[in-house]
Amino acid sequence: MADSEILVGVTGGIAAYKTAALVSQLVQSGYGVHVVMTQSAHQFIGQATFAALTGRPVFTGVFDGQNEHPLGPHIELARKSDLLCVAPATADFVAKSALG
Repeated sequence: MADSEILVGVTGGIAAYKTAALVSQLVQSGYGVHVVMTQSAHQFIGQATFAALTGRPVFTGVFDGQNEHPLGPHIELARKSDLLCVAPATADFVAKSALG
C-alpha cells in the first residue's frame, strides 16, 4: 500500500469539492496521489487545494510539466499509477467515456 499510486481525475460537477476529502483520506492512508483536473472543475474547486493536500503538482493540461517528462506528463502519470479514480464521475464524463 505504501508504494501504491492513485491518479484522481476531478471533473466539473458540483460534487467536485467533495473530492478534496477523498484525496485527503487517501493521502492519510499512505497512498501517493496525483490529481488531474478538467477546466470545468476549476469552477468548483481550486488546484491549490489539491496541491496542498497531496504535496504534488496538479495537472490541468496534457502538456503540463513537459520539461520534467520528455514523453509527456500524461504518459508518465499513466505508467506509474496503479489505480485511476474519476470523482465526481459526471454524466457528461460517463457518456464521453462510454462512447470513446
